[in-house]
Amino acid sequence: PTPIEPVELALPLMDFQRETLNHILRGEPHTLAALQMGLGKSPIGIATIASAHAAGETPALVVCPATLVFNWEREFAKFAPHLTVQILRGEKPYGLGSADVCVISEAVLASWQDHLVNRFKVLVVDESHMFKNPKASRTKALVNIAESVTRLRLLLTGTPNPNGTTEEFVGQFNVLGSEAWRDIKGKGNFYTKFCPKVDSWGKRGKANLGEFNSLLTDSFMVRMLRSQVLPGFRDGDENQITKGRDAILFNCSDKYAQDYKRAENDLRSFLAGEGRDTRGYDKAEALVTLNVMRQLAGMTKLNPTIQHVKSVLDNVAGGVFVVAEHSEVLDRLALGLSAYNPVTISGRTSPKEKVRAVDAFTTGKTRVLVGQVKAAGVGLTLHGDGLNHRVVVAQLPWSPADLLQAEDRLYRHGQTHDVDVE
Repeated sequence: PTPIEPVELALPLMDFQRETLNHILRGEPHTLAALQMGLGKSPIGIATIASAHAAGETPALVVCPATLVFNWEREFAKFAPHLTVQILRGEKPYGLGSADVCVISEAVLASWQDHLVNRFKVLVVDESHMFKNPKASRTKALVNIAESVTRLRLLLTGTPNPNGTTEEFVGQFNVLGSEAWRDIKGKGNFYTKFCPKVDSWGKRGKANLGEFNSLLTDSFMVRMLRSQVLPGFRDGDENQITKGRDAILFNCSDKYAQDYKRAENDLRSFLAGEGRDTRGYDKAEALVTLNVMRQLAGMTKLNPTIQHVKSVLDNVAGGVFVVAEHSEVLDRLALGLSAYNPVTISGRTSPKEKVRAVDAFTTGKTRVLVGQVKAAGVGLTLHGDGLNHRVVVAQLPWSPADLLQAEDRLYRHGQTHDVDVE
């Protein structure tokens, strides 16, 4: 295919975004844009679709997490209002029209796949690392759709392999198609050198990691960091905007602390038992106990966390993004901070309610946003042009990548203060 000429949007792209766009439109059908959180991947995706549309390569499909569907609709209205956008809702496909762009949640993709095959010239996948498991039904559905996309396939993510393993690229490479596998010298080469099935302590794979990264960045992957491209975030910049983490120690001695200690002792006794099968049922039981302990840890920290957030709000200007994981912890945090009229984003929050919550927090109508780490931790800009720059993590997630994603809702382009994470 020949390259596509980039078009101007209603709002201009930054130089590094234009550089990424030029790579996407270079004439190859596949790109993995792995730009660090806060670098504006959505405008790049919209510019890709708008440029393809101008070249007659239309319509386009955007696949994103359920919590970001309406966010994409709003971004199209800002950057490319001339494009018509349709949101595909529900698990039972109906009403597929002739819009320039269709936006669908990854949660219902498998139900819609038969209606989406052979319909689109352009595919944009937001938070593509969610499709890292090639055996998942949503990944298989996306691969089926992607194989019928005739012009451009673009994956957007800030964390292409959240757990740091090369195996997490497999599902994403399958979506990008045969051209991606070609660029890394084929699946056989990948599994032999970069992701060997038999690899004691990962030594073989790690030994070839440099070659793997070179193959990616020399072909279809664009990787950019804030410290490389954003004024004010680059190392050595005058008045550089930084992010710091502080650990706040609480003395917890309530009922939940006692329950946590009992659960911990039970787990220790369970793991110390003979004949445990750590690959099957016993492993599942241990994981359930661990999750209970994590919830109890959040509950026992509730009161001191609430008092700490109140102290911050009473002494520091701006808002506080409070991060938690379990529903009961989220609800009790919101109740304990009710005097500050908090808003909450969780898996139970509808897309429209989520948009209203984000608007309230970023405009200063409320100074507290209590967010579930998955539902509020991806794809959102919450700093309000520097209004909000404090994050309080009431519960740590399983993955360090999830924590980084949540923190960087505030530490991103447009932030004017150092970001404090506690």
